[in-house]
Amino acid sequence: MTGSKMQTFTLFGFSHITSIILTYIIIALILFWVSHQSKEIKKNTEVSIGVLLITHYFMQFFHAISFDLSWQEIIPLHMCDFSKLAIGLYLLGYDKRFFHCAFFWGVIPASMALLTPALTFGYPHPEFINFYYGHGLILLGVGMPVFILKERPQFEDFISVVKITLTMTAIIFVINHLLGDGANFWYLKDKPNGDTIINFFPSAPFHVLGLIPAAIFAFYLTYLPYQLRDKISGA
Repeated sequence: MTGSKMQTFTLFGFSHITSIILTYIIIALILFWVSHQSKEIKKNTEVSIGVLLITHYFMQFFHAISFDLSWQEIIPLHMCDFSKLAIGLYLLGYDKRFFHCAFFWGVIPASMALLTPALTFGYPHPEFINFYYGHGLILLGVGMPVFILKERPQFEDFISVVKITLTMTAIIFVINHLLGDGANFWYLKDKPNGDTIINFFPSAPFHVLGLIPAAIFAFYLTYLPYQLRDKISGA
């Protein structure tokens, strides 16, 4: 087997499944460790993770050279990129609204990205490692306020993020067409490469008719556990 074949990504292949399991185990272990530390260590960990998130966000601009991508592909404008930036800013002390956006943009979208990544190459290709590091970092970042700081969104936060998302969808749609070939942020212009859940939607451009409601439904599913807990507790 040649090196190129070894690096071809296989959905739910051994390296894919192993990477998913290891990502969640590492996140859980870090959160468990932090939960048993002093306030000072917790705060230092928040800041450290925030710095890693912001750094990784801006490192995206160097990926054009590292992974032989066009400049249109490496601008960090995907939903997970915005989630990464938002939760990084929140952990560095910025407004709580950054947490709300990161929570809804990050939990299910980043998890779905790990489960059905739009990747060409598999482990140990740098693209694969960077992809799992970046999306795992998003989940770790969101996990800090949820499990360590005991933050949570309210229903009005869900509505607010939906409104922000719809507004940004229109903006990203225009940006995609202004940038031309290679720009497919939020997968509004076309379906992503590889085997993803978006493949079950209609062909482009009509896939957007399923993509937007699916995103809003995913946001609601993220909020649903809190809504059910509030009803049970009578809050």
